[in-house]
Parts: sequence; C-alpha cells; structure tokens
Amino acid sequence: MSWLDRFLAGLLWLLGVVFVAGIVHLVAIFTLPGLEANDAFGRLSKLAKPASLTLLPSPRPGAQNMPFEDPALAQGVCLFDLSQRALRLHGDVDADRLLTLSFRTPAGQVFYSMTDRGAQHGKIDVLLLSPEQLETLEAEADDEDEPPQELRLLSPTRQGIIFISALASLPSERAEAEERIKAISCEAEEAPQE
Repeated sequence: MSWLDRFLAGLLWLLGVVFVAGIVHLVAIFTLPGLEANDAFGRLSKLAKPASLTLLPSPRPGAQNMPFEDPALAQGVCLFDLSQRALRLHGDVDADRLLTLSFRTPAGQVFYSMTDRGAQHGKIDVLLLSPEQLETLEAEADDEDEPPQELRLLSPTRQGIIFISALASLPSERAEAEERIKAISCEAEEAPQE
C-alpha cells in the first residue's frame, strides 16, 4: 500500500467522522428544546398561578425570570389553561402610557400581541378561547344583530402565557408602571363548554 493510498483512506475516514458528527450535532440542536421540560410555562408556573395576574419582580443581574429582560419594563404574567374554561383579560388603560400584551405558547412563542392602542374607549377586553369553545360560544350565545364587544382570540395551544408590560422610562416611574399592570385582570370565564 502506497503512502497516497493510506493518505486517501485516512482522509475518507476523517470525512466520514466529520459527517456523522455533524448529523448528530444537528439532530441534537433540533430535538433537545422539545425534550426540555423546563420551558417558559414551567419556569413561570413556579411564580404564578393560572388565571390570575402576577407581577414579576424587577430584573437584576443574575436573577432574571426570563432571558433578555428589559429593566425599563414592569412586567406581569398570566398563565392560562383552556382545557376547562376560557380566559378573560380586561381592564382600563391610559392611552398616553405604553402598555403591551403578548400572548404566547408554553414554549414562549408569540401567537398574538397588542398594545394599549387596541383598547376601545379606554378598555381592553379579550376573551381567549380554544377553537371548540369559540364554536360553542358562537352557536349558543351570539346575537347576529349585535356583534360581541370583546376581542375573541383563538389560542393554538391549551396552555400558555400572557405577558403584560408597561414602560417605566425612569426608575422613579416603576411603581406607576406596576399600577397600570395591576389594573388589568385575568380570570377564568364561565363560557359554554365543549
């Protein structure tokens, strides 16, 4: 066997090892997040109860609730589980002060978001439903002559998270931003069942 044959055999073996390692690496990257039990919903369920608004503590270095938290935002969270009841989120908002609502899956992916600009007459009223609950509600309760006044939002998952954020431009405005979040209520709704 010549040195060229040994070199080519070694090079072929090395390329095979790199190829297999690359495949294993890609499979691990795409499957591990789905296997992780400590997703956003799991981490936040240690701080908050479902169907109630919980004000999150102010982020500090090394003690953040979620990655990349902005210290200029006061945040509240509402966990939901639509397997039993729909969820109603409502409250009064001040159009001059930024307030955002972010509806997310248990993994933290956003499926709907809105700001205080979506409020009608200074009030936000969102009814979060599963597709089956919406179908039942429309069949039993809707009047064709009078459209519903709330925003009816379909959730792609049974469980999820709603983040309510208020801007505090200065540290001295944080208490006022937290009060704006507390003005929003999050509660299980007596809605027609599936």
